[in-house]
Amino acid sequence: MAKGNADLLVVHAAELVTCAGSAAGIRGADLGHVAAIGDGALAIGDGRILAVGATSEVTRAYAAPRTLDAGGRLVSPGLVDPHSHLLHGGTRHRDYEATVTQRAPSAPLDGGIRSTVRRTRDAPDEQLRARAYADLDVMLAHGTTTLEAKTGYGLSCEQELRLLRLTAGLRHSVDVVPTFLALHVLPEDYLERRDDWVAAVIAALPAAAQLTSWCDVCCDPMCFTYDECLRVGEAARALGMRIRVHADQTGDARGALLAARLHAAAADHLDHASPAGLRALAQSGTVATLLPGVTLHLCEMTPGLRAGELTSAQKPFMPLLARRAIDAGAVVALSTDYNPGSSPTLSMQMVMQLAARLFRLGYAEIWNMCTLNAARALELAHERGSLEPGKRADLLLWSVPEHGMVINHFGTNLVDTVLVAGRVVARDGRPIHPSLAAVEAACH
Repeated sequence: MAKGNADLLVVHAAELVTCAGSAAGIRGADLGHVAAIGDGALAIGDGRILAVGATSEVTRAYAAPRTLDAGGRLVSPGLVDPHSHLLHGGTRHRDYEATVTQRAPSAPLDGGIRSTVRRTRDAPDEQLRARAYADLDVMLAHGTTTLEAKTGYGLSCEQELRLLRLTAGLRHSVDVVPTFLALHVLPEDYLERRDDWVAAVIAALPAAAQLTSWCDVCCDPMCFTYDECLRVGEAARALGMRIRVHADQTGDARGALLAARLHAAAADHLDHASPAGLRALAQSGTVATLLPGVTLHLCEMTPGLRAGELTSAQKPFMPLLARRAIDAGAVVALSTDYNPGSSPTLSMQMVMQLAARLFRLGYAEIWNMCTLNAARALELAHERGSLEPGKRADLLLWSVPEHGMVINHFGTNLVDTVLVAGRVVARDGRPIHPSLAAVEAACH
């Protein structure tokens, strides 16, 4: 029997974790199982996966001019990060020290999110782009191959559209999915004119829709109400945009219920989502995206408790947050929420490791949440998030042989090699790509 032709064979993976499942996402008891093949292999052609199986089967069926020997290492899908705030100026490290020590700083604080807004507005386009590319390099080296990136630090329609244009124009081995998030927090010059800001955001949506198909709204007691977010969400849907929701982070603002009503692809945060809200997400198919980096970085405690009030019988974090969403039947994903204030991490590996420690999730659950379910949160599960024939060949070779070791370790980058669309784009913790000038020239 003649062999099929492939461009590349990846062979002899000690464990090939496919994370295969329905494009609708993995939920319930199925989350506790991860598909894995011993001595696994893949055949890749034209940037797509042609076959997955044992090395003996794949090499018997396919021939290729190039072979990548995994050498007994773990092979997995590329990680998908479905919630980030990539473009921003400045840092908030001084604010953070004052928060965790609860001591008054020796100099005035940077001023929280509004300091980020000021610095983002002041930063030249070239500076924001350069920082974004540097951050993407780090994400890629740590295994992220697809990233959602929101605006939100412009807080004027002109600045939000500027950030959206910059985000949509990024060209990198990490595939960046831009999202328009003008309804993030209320601008200072609209503090007494909330309705005017909501109207301004709605008026900016047609321009945003020319740059992206995604709109996000922040439904939270500290941000915008259910009705305000509904107005923007419905206006965006009328333009053909798809919806994401920051929901119920600091309190129950009915954000999860809003996401279900808008048939949003994802509702993120959900720390204080009601049981009814979580059930509504399950019924609508909206992905519940959880952000353990925020839980850690903000030192979030069990609701109603302060650090000094904890007893030995009380958990300092929120171990039931993920389990509530799973038990409600929702599709659950994980993400970094990379941003300067509440989660300044670029690493989905760190998210995986924190999810076990803070949310008490099992290894298989975490892998499924960071691959196929995360791709589902971006409505990309039909072509990303798992190693299955027909999907884009985004995969990772790790420096360890088993998937559980990635989560058991922490604080070290365990990715050895990254492939995007069948092409090696990072190795030994370093991206392999042309200069920024060459990348941009090739895209124009």
